[in-house]
Amino acid sequence: MEKVLIIGGGGGGLILANHLPRKDFDVTVIDKDEYHYYQPWFLYVAFQGSRRKIWKPIASLLKPGIRFVKDEISEINLDERKVYGTRKTTYDYDKIIIATGTSPDPDSIPGLREIYNEYGDYHSNVQNSLKLWEHIKNFKGGTVALGQAGPVCKCPPSLLEGAFQLEEYLKKKNLKDKTKIKFFTPFPRAYPAEQMNKVVEPMVEERGIEVMTFFDVDTIDTKNKVISSIEGDSINYDLPIIVPPCKGTKIRIVPEKVKNPDRFIITDKKTMRIEGYDNAFAIGDVNTVPTSKTGVTAHLEAQVVSNLLQGVYDEFTGRINCPFDTAYGKATFVIADYENPVVPYPPTRIKHIMKMSMARIYWMTLKGQADPIFDYYFDFTNPKKLNEKYATEA
Repeated sequence: MEKVLIIGGGGGGLILANHLPRKDFDVTVIDKDEYHYYQPWFLYVAFQGSRRKIWKPIASLLKPGIRFVKDEISEINLDERKVYGTRKTTYDYDKIIIATGTSPDPDSIPGLREIYNEYGDYHSNVQNSLKLWEHIKNFKGGTVALGQAGPVCKCPPSLLEGAFQLEEYLKKKNLKDKTKIKFFTPFPRAYPAEQMNKVVEPMVEERGIEVMTFFDVDTIDTKNKVISSIEGDSINYDLPIIVPPCKGTKIRIVPEKVKNPDRFIITDKKTMRIEGYDNAFAIGDVNTVPTSKTGVTAHLEAQVVSNLLQGVYDEFTGRINCPFDTAYGKATFVIADYENPVVPYPPTRIKHIMKMSMARIYWMTLKGQADPIFDYYFDFTNPKKLNEKYATEA
C-alpha cells in the first residue's frame, strides 16, 4: 500500500484525497488549520455583509480511512522523502502532493501592511472580509481605489467582481453620485483576457467605473492617502480596497531550486509533477502552471494526479472555468484551456443561479459526490465548442 502525503486541506488537497481508493493508498492530509473555508464567498462577506457559515472541519470532509493531522509544516525534503512539522514530528511518504495555496504578501509594498491591517481585503480570510465590510457599510462617499497590488492574484474575475458588487451597493444606498470608483490593474485592460474584456468593458463604462491600466503599485502613502505606481501615476483615495500580491508557499523545500523567486513550485503543466521528481506533485494555486489560480483549476488538477497515482495516464488540459458575478443578479464564467482562448461568454441570470448553487453543492464536490454533474457540465461548456458557437453568432 502506497503512503501518500497531502500537504494542504484546501479544495485540491481534499478532492485528491477523496478520489484515492483506500484499498491501494494510505492517505494523510496535513494542514495548519482545523477548518476548510469556501473562499469564493469572501466576496459576499466583504460587499454584502453575508454571515453565511462557509467553513467546516477538514476531518469531516474526508472519507472514512483518510487520516487528518493538524500541524504546521516547516520543511519538505524531496530528496530524503521527509516532511518536518513544527510539533517536532517527522512524516515520510512514497508520494507527496503539495497543495498549500497562496499567501498574501502585504509587506512587499511600502504602506500596504498598514492598509491590510486596517481595512482587510476579500481574498485572504473571513476576518479580513468582515473588516472590509465594516468600512464599506460606514462609507459615506469619496474616492474608492480598488485593485490588485501585484500581477499574480487568486481568481482573476474577483477583482472586477469586487468593483461591480461595490457599485451595486453604492447605488442601492444612494451614494453613487457621491463616489468615484477607481479600478487599477497592472494589465492593459480592465480584464486581462481580451475576449472577456470585450464582454465586461461596456458594463464597466456604463457603471461609471474609472479604469487605470498599466498601474503597478509601487508605494502607498497612508498619511496623505495616495497610491503611487511604478509608471509614475497616482490615486488619491478615501477607501482603499487592495488585494495584496500573491506569493507561493512559505514552507522551506529542499532543494530550493524547485521554487521560483515568488515561492511558487515549478511544475509540469500537464502532469503536475514537481520539476525533477516523479513522486512529487504540486496542485492548485501553489504551482507555476500557466492558468488562473482558482478552485476549479485545483479540482481538475487533483483529478489528473489521482489518475496518475492509480496508474492511469492523464493530462491536465489547462481548463479554467471561473465564475464571474457581474452584479445585478447576473454572472458569467471565464472558460478556456491551453488550446483555446477565453470564450466571450455573456452574463445571464441562469449563470448567476449556477454560481450561487455552487455554495450549496461545494461540500459534496470535495467528496467527489458531484462528479457526474461536473463531468456533464465541463463537456457541455467545452471551450472549443463555445468559441466556435460565438464565432458563428458574431
